[in-house]
Amino acid sequence: MPYFIPARKNMRENYHGVSRLHDDIDRLFGGVMFPGNWMRTVWPEAGTVNAQQADFMPQIDVISNEAAYTMRLELPGVAPEDVNIKVADNVLTVSGEKKAETADEVQTHVQERSFGTFSRSLTLPEDADMESIRAFSKNGVLSVEIPRRKPEAARTRTIEVQRG
Repeated sequence: MPYFIPARKNMRENYHGVSRLHDDIDRLFGGVMFPGNWMRTVWPEAGTVNAQQADFMPQIDVISNEAAYTMRLELPGVAPEDVNIKVADNVLTVSGEKKAETADEVQTHVQERSFGTFSRSLTLPEDADMESIRAFSKNGVLSVEIPRRKPEAARTRTIEVQRG
């Protein structure tokens, strides 16, 4: 019979505490301590990534080209109908719930997967077109496409000088 390490019921709580400690240390050092924070040099507002009041924090990538920013979140096992995406006050928030699989009369021996609520927020850059944001879910990855507005051409106006 294989040997199983008994599942700790408070494992998610302990992991959440470590995750919060990671975020606090990162904020203390201005985001230079951990990989992924290079994004702040390209997108300074990214320093406001937020994951408060969540049971777990999905991994995120943000990429861009001349046409759009794309935010990708790893959400395996999360149905698209369990994801909410909102934009308010120039902040994009992706939240939802990964529901645990339940079966009657089973004993859990090892549980490493995370379940529960999640929330990630990002302050959008000035050139983001908030009216045209689209989202796609494929193979456990949620992609949120944020188109860029084209910069307005500088306007030139001639002012007539009048005699006073």
